[in-house]
Amino acid sequence: MADTESMKTQARAVVIGGGVTGCSILYHLAKMGWTDSVLLERRELTSGSSWHAAGNLFVLTSPNNVSALQKYTFELYPKLAEESGQDCGFFAPGGLNLARTEDQYTALKMARSRGKRLGVEAEFISFEEAREHAPLLNTDPLHAVMYEPM
Repeated sequence: MADTESMKTQARAVVIGGGVTGCSILYHLAKMGWTDSVLLERRELTSGSSWHAAGNLFVLTSPNNVSALQKYTFELYPKLAEESGQDCGFFAPGGLNLARTEDQYTALKMARSRGKRLGVEAEFISFEEAREHAPLLNTDPLHAVMYEPM
């Protein structure tokens, strides 16, 4: 049992929720030197909606500020492992964006252009290259495939 007389009753910041966002906020506050912050979670860390989306991280998305945040996240995970000495288990095999129509192809070209401005790499690849990344991919109905290394 904690000694209640030594427990603080005030905090500069109280973060509600121990999902990926709450943990990230607390981490960044600590990096800025905030030592009087607390995170409140009703169960276990990342036991809410964060746990089922753990493998669904991608960079090219919209709006642009979300892409910038995702790019930052991809670059942060390896640094977290270095800082903590604990492997985060982060693995980025890349992703395929598929276009079945000319309109979808145009949308991918626009996404690629937005990504370039943010420093996010993406390139159109051949169907053969796409099948190297995803051997079960049926490319017959596809118009184009864009590969995103992050």
